[in-house]
Amino acid sequence: MSDEIGPRGGFRNLRDSLPVDRETVDRGRPELYEFGPFRLDPTERKLQRGNAIVELTPKAFDTLLLLVRNSGHLLEKEELIGMLWPDTFVEEGSLSNNIFLLRKALGEEHAYIETVPRRGYRFVGAVRQLPHATQPHFEETLEVHRELANEVSMGWRRPAPVVAAIAAAVLAILAIGVALWLRSPTRLPDRSQWVQLTKLPDSVTQPALSPDGRMLAFIRGYSTLFGPGQIYVKILPEGEPVQLTHDNVFKMSPIFSPDGSRIAYTTVDPEFHWDTWVVPTLGGDPQPLLRNASGLVWTGPRQVLFSEIKTGVHMGIVAAEESRIGARDIYLPEEEPAMAHRSYLSPDGKWVLLVEMDHDHLWLPCRLVPSDRSTPGRHVGPLGGGCTVAAWSRDGKWMYFTANPGGVNHIWRQRFPDGQPEQITSGPTEEEGIAMAPDGRSFVTAVALQNTSLWVHDARGERQISLEGNGTKPKFTPDGRKLCYLIVKEAPNELAWYRNPGELRIADLESGRSEPLVSGLPVLDYDISTDGQQVVVWTTDPEGKSRLWLARFDGSSPPVQIPNVEGGSPRFVPGGDIVFRYLEGTSTFVYIVHPDGTGLRKALSQAVFLLMAVSPDGRWISAWAPLPGNGPPVNQAFPLDGGPSIQIGGSFTILTWSLDGRSSLIGGYLIPLPPSKALPRIPAGGFHSEEELAHVPGARRIDAQGVVPGPSASVYAFYRSTIQRNLYRIPIQ
Repeated sequence: MSDEIGPRGGFRNLRDSLPVDRETVDRGRPELYEFGPFRLDPTERKLQRGNAIVELTPKAFDTLLLLVRNSGHLLEKEELIGMLWPDTFVEEGSLSNNIFLLRKALGEEHAYIETVPRRGYRFVGAVRQLPHATQPHFEETLEVHRELANEVSMGWRRPAPVVAAIAAAVLAILAIGVALWLRSPTRLPDRSQWVQLTKLPDSVTQPALSPDGRMLAFIRGYSTLFGPGQIYVKILPEGEPVQLTHDNVFKMSPIFSPDGSRIAYTTVDPEFHWDTWVVPTLGGDPQPLLRNASGLVWTGPRQVLFSEIKTGVHMGIVAAEESRIGARDIYLPEEEPAMAHRSYLSPDGKWVLLVEMDHDHLWLPCRLVPSDRSTPGRHVGPLGGGCTVAAWSRDGKWMYFTANPGGVNHIWRQRFPDGQPEQITSGPTEEEGIAMAPDGRSFVTAVALQNTSLWVHDARGERQISLEGNGTKPKFTPDGRKLCYLIVKEAPNELAWYRNPGELRIADLESGRSEPLVSGLPVLDYDISTDGQQVVVWTTDPEGKSRLWLARFDGSSPPVQIPNVEGGSPRFVPGGDIVFRYLEGTSTFVYIVHPDGTGLRKALSQAVFLLMAVSPDGRWISAWAPLPGNGPPVNQAFPLDGGPSIQIGGSFTILTWSLDGRSSLIGGYLIPLPPSKALPRIPAGGFHSEEELAHVPGARRIDAQGVVPGPSASVYAFYRSTIQRNLYRIPIQ
């Protein structure tokens, strides 16, 4: 019988909760704890989620054990530090880092660890203490097998029926053993077997191996989709990385040609053109290979798969020769704003794995489609999160994925065609990218530790607001005294498009105190009403549909769902109405609705891809949308009272405003606005470069990430990120 422990159980002395050495533990009184889908085994120092091992650092494991053993009770920071580091002086940040790693490992589905501001932490999950079910050691099982084998070897001394019976017993035991082995959980590759291939001080991503496995290509940059960075190549195992490109163009997805002489990669320019270039592996000038082709991979000596934009940003998968002769569609997402970014042909040529974004431009699970396009295929891999990269085993029996169903990217695999997904990496790091070795015995991936914190710049200088977890999407209250933000699992990245729900919190900028604003709703995005009384949040219901909820800042009433509304990216307009993006047919449009769900109507006749902001005077909406006539997507300002839009510029010119309406932020430049105007003077056709922005009268560059203007031009929020990402070779077991 299990015993519930927690607030109703007696409180143990904290020192009785200290982790003990596994060699000296009293095996006569073993412990085993369960909470949610997790099982914690102090004797074996092991945390499991179902059948998968959740890897933790030793100190993180000790921290979890202390919290679980005292479930429901507040553990003060000072005493926790004293228990975890009894003979060492450490700062509070070491404990905070352990808590951060634990929250990442335990996932966002349930908040197991509660922060008590300025005091400590409390484990709030329901914990069950179970008897420790001992299992026979492998060596004991082997000894039984040896004894039985000895019996068989002595069979010449025994009657034939006895020998036959013993042989049958041995075969039965072996059959049971094989069946249990086949049903056993996947063995995670031990981290001690991971081999570090790069040792750069910042970040490398998107690995690719040459056909002979002797060379490694990668992008030195921070984005795992597309972003600034340079193509490098390295001779394995100990060659020095050599830089092959020297430009400021956004890049993604390097890949070797079949003969290893060239490296192809995707470029994305400010006008959102996706093209493939090649650079000689031994060095030389990059040359264009295919226009309107991204994520290119070779499927034969002169055959390729790539992604192609049909209209707007609607991107599908195409097969063709390298010259584009014989091009034929393999897959096109049903919804017009959706994009299929990467594709991988099976070894037998009959199937294609692909990664795609939905109409919100958020990653979906990977999809498996037949190469003859006879069906639209189906989702594969873990279905609870986004999939960004895929690969095939050399024999075609396994499909591999980079996916984040628990909120953090790890490597998964699934037996083709319909096996169960298995997680094969875990722990506090994130793994993204899969370059399969030619012998099929290992793959290369990018392993990262990263964290993002929110900061505020004002008359007092710069100070950190979010102390734990990854802070993102900051927004000031209208009076400028408080800051709302999300704490999410995945470290935010301006060029990463994960469905990354988080906890909405509000911080008092004077006292520094932070607390949850809306509990129980995983928030994707939100906005604050112009009177500072309400917040509207975007979340998903159990069926995966986008819903909007309203909550009051003072908590005087519970949150309520806006009825009859399905959509995302909500923004308040002065007066209390809400604009949001809504999927109509295969395109997304901006709609407007009253807070009670009445008055629903289309706000703009033009389809938009992303809704950014509403001007403080309520007259303009900034959005990323295609130019008329199915032109390329650009940032535009749309008047809400009708009339033509004004083109702001390419993808680098996102437009937002300060709360007082006296300044606009475009592409990192804060620009003063003329009196009674919501837009600065914009050249015809929009801004084409940062140099043009810099020459706008009064423009001031803010050199920070993710800048969000505050109540005035002198106040803004931003984030700082720390990231260490290098490439590792991981064996396949």
